[in-house]
Amino acid sequence: MLWLGAAITVLVFVGIILKFDTKLCLILGGALMCLLGGQLSAAVPAYCASVVNGTIVYYTCISLGYSTVMKTMGCTDHIIYALLGPLSKVKKGLVPLTTIITWFFMQALSSAATCAAVEGSIMIPIMTALGVPAATAAAAILVGTGCGPTLNPGGTFYVASAEADPLGEASGVGMVSAGFVPGCIAIVFVGIGVMIMGKILDKGDVKGSEEAARKAMETAASFKVNPLYAIMPLIPLMLILLANYTPLLDQKVFDVPTCMFCGFALSLLVFMKDYKTVSTAFFRGQGDAFFSIITLMAAAAVFVKGMGAVGITNAIVEAMKNNPSIAKVGAAYIPMIIAMLSGSGNAACFAFIESVLPHSHEIGIDHNKLSVVCCGSGSWGRSWSPVAAVTVVLCGIAGVDPMSVVKITALPMILVGLIYILVLL
Repeated sequence: MLWLGAAITVLVFVGIILKFDTKLCLILGGALMCLLGGQLSAAVPAYCASVVNGTIVYYTCISLGYSTVMKTMGCTDHIIYALLGPLSKVKKGLVPLTTIITWFFMQALSSAATCAAVEGSIMIPIMTALGVPAATAAAAILVGTGCGPTLNPGGTFYVASAEADPLGEASGVGMVSAGFVPGCIAIVFVGIGVMIMGKILDKGDVKGSEEAARKAMETAASFKVNPLYAIMPLIPLMLILLANYTPLLDQKVFDVPTCMFCGFALSLLVFMKDYKTVSTAFFRGQGDAFFSIITLMAAAAVFVKGMGAVGITNAIVEAMKNNPSIAKVGAAYIPMIIAMLSGSGNAACFAFIESVLPHSHEIGIDHNKLSVVCCGSGSWGRSWSPVAAVTVVLCGIAGVDPMSVVKITALPMILVGLIYILVLL
């Protein structure tokens, strides 16, 4: 049963690499594994649960709805041309800089797909206008969403990890403290790594990129930037940051969807004469997000359910739990592999938290340190998964194939695991 499941998993990814429909590959593979595991009735509920998952659906759809408004009304062009000049001065370090900026935004946005939608619609056009190939631009943001220290001690993963400590000694604050140094090293390393891998693998149309960059700079010189239009794409993000990092706004009230709706309301006022266009773009963007992202996440949920039905996930976790000698490597790479295959960092992390972390003291590794590696590993794997929602969002914005992006991010993210092992474990 287990080997059949492994074979199906391989076939699913071969199909994706050969550019068969990704959603269809995931659903068929997941459903077949559910059938083999005697849980066929679980496949459709898994799909439906993702489709109606409140947090994921409204965060993603509303964010992309607002992004569509900004593109439709030309605000994206204004911020791009406003930033083009200043960012051209740091062109050589733009890829690592973008990765670090993305990590900072992730502390407030928490959702990788939302961060990709908000930041990607601004930074990818700017980077490509400065001559950075599209796949490399998308990769810089992708790794930023899944690398670096998480500075929120009350985050879901850290809370769950602390609760999994049978001695009750672990805490979110302890995990933030343990993960800060290796995380800072990793975020700088991975940004530089993506820049190097992009130069090696993302050849693209070099002459075309240079010509496009030259024309963009010429346009920027003559483009009359409207300051109000330029700041509009940043309004929700500014509200989110104010709510998270200052006492000026209530974080419980000004969550991501509320901030996006505030931006939408402001758009209706700024473009009062074209309010119908604004409204249409906002709701059309949400529909496009559901079609391209939410349904893909639902298909991935079926695949994850199938992996569980045939015992792949449990077999991987149990192998590590029963072999403490490989726990250090397993903590960094087993959730990563699960996340890469399924596209879900959450599923990988929680499987590890529930099954392995309660045995941290038996294994002989500090619970806080093991938790940091475990919670990070799922995000690292998601950052080189061709079926992850955040990958799909970024590739849609950049107009590139997911495989062209993850081949750039794979090696840097694998090496990030090694950094955490060497520094923490």
